[in-house]
Amino acid sequence: MSPDLLFQSVLTGLTNGFVYGLIGLGIASIFRGTRIINAMQGDFALIGGITAVLLLERQGWPMLPAFVAAVLIGGAAGWLLEVLLVRPLRRRGGTEDSYLLLTLGCAFAVSALVLYFVGRDSHALPGIGGEGIVVIADAAMRIHALWLIAISLAVMLTLRLFYSRTSLGLSMMAAALDPQGALTTGINVPLMRTLTFALGGLVGGLAGILVGPLITVYFDMGLLLTLKGFAAAILGGLANPMGAIVGGVTLGLLESIAIVTISSGYKDVIAMVILIIIMIVMPNGLLGRRTRKGG
Repeated sequence: MSPDLLFQSVLTGLTNGFVYGLIGLGIASIFRGTRIINAMQGDFALIGGITAVLLLERQGWPMLPAFVAAVLIGGAAGWLLEVLLVRPLRRRGGTEDSYLLLTLGCAFAVSALVLYFVGRDSHALPGIGGEGIVVIADAAMRIHALWLIAISLAVMLTLRLFYSRTSLGLSMMAAALDPQGALTTGINVPLMRTLTFALGGLVGGLAGILVGPLITVYFDMGLLLTLKGFAAAILGGLANPMGAIVGGVTLGLLESIAIVTISSGYKDVIAMVILIIIMIVMPNGLLGRRTRKGG
């Protein structure tokens, strides 16, 4: 394998890895704040991506307003999921399995609705920077991919500051760590949980508009994104949102190297095998801590 091909595969792996990491960031954020594994996270990306497609292709919106609206719709989907479905289930004493089944069922419902109303055709979103590319050491990379990496890192750092420096972020952390104690201090715990889902929806919607120019938007893209995002979150430590980016990049690089060294048909198998090995050796993930609980 030539050095140029290896470097090209590394750049491709970085791009894919940050997509997986952004999905994993949403999964880990919701899990950290609510202890719920959200199997619908990839479908938040589908909702954001298909919203952008409809606004651009059918309503003729400019790209920036369409993308902003798509992200906000993703956040609204997260809000509605928690208020209409998760919160009533919590009142009835729902178990971890019931939440997982609930979000998984919602994911299939979203895919079916998109198939019914939009169809099975794939739709490409315009990339930031158009179709422009940059050449790095004889390897080509789309300008949009550079923006994707930069935005993902910015989101990760913003969330870190949000959780550690703002009163709302600290309240969300307190509600996750000790709900009863947070209630006694006047924190609205149900609202914090709703905001956690809305935040996950915003991150998912953002992932949808960023991945759309790379893989196109289609009705059943959500499940695959959820699986890859969940793997990224596991690799980084499920209760550690910042580690999801590290896990996603690791997974993306493993996949990309597997393509050029073995076969593209085995990339998912190899990535999952390595994930299993890491979980056996480091059950709390690459950046997980054995003592981490709740938030």
